[in-house]
Amino acid sequence: MKLSKNAKISIIIIAVLVVIFSISLTLFLLSNRENRNLYLQEKIKITAFGEKLGEYTLEELLEVSPAQEFEAVYKPNNMKPVKKTYTGIYLKDLVVGLDVDINRINHIKFAAGDGLQKIYGIQDVLEESNVYIAYLVNGKPFNTGILSFAYNKPEEDGGPFVVIRAKDKVSQNRVKLLVEIIIE
Repeated sequence: MKLSKNAKISIIIIAVLVVIFSISLTLFLLSNRENRNLYLQEKIKITAFGEKLGEYTLEELLEVSPAQEFEAVYKPNNMKPVKKTYTGIYLKDLVVGLDVDINRINHIKFAAGDGLQKIYGIQDVLEESNVYIAYLVNGKPFNTGILSFAYNKPEEDGGPFVVIRAKDKVSQNRVKLLVEIIIE
């Protein structure tokens, strides 16, 4: 069976795209290795103004800033919002507890184990009872990883650490799989 010219071109294009995708995926996995390792070790790396402050476990973070309970809205797509109780570390107290000059901060960047990054302005962090690093939802740990259909489960996914802005009316600004906090 002889292939047409268009079929041969299509096969070549698909083969080239597969090679490009494979190379890109390999490069991404290599560049994100540190974040994946932090995630597996359940640690959060914190840097301030380019200086590494350390890599912290939950227990070490709780020594700097004690746990607090707070309420926030959880609203997955196509579902009604639900108010839940979370336990976490109040970010403002953590930053102050790490002796970071809060007056120098412009913004804080959060990096996830899967490569996602989100930036919160300092006004969000300074707003009273607003930004937390949560590790429990309704008294239970977050499910680790990102699960499809997690919204059908009693616990939320994205653990062990999730950044939550408690004053959000919906939950789209969360950073799941948190592994790094970059203070700038």
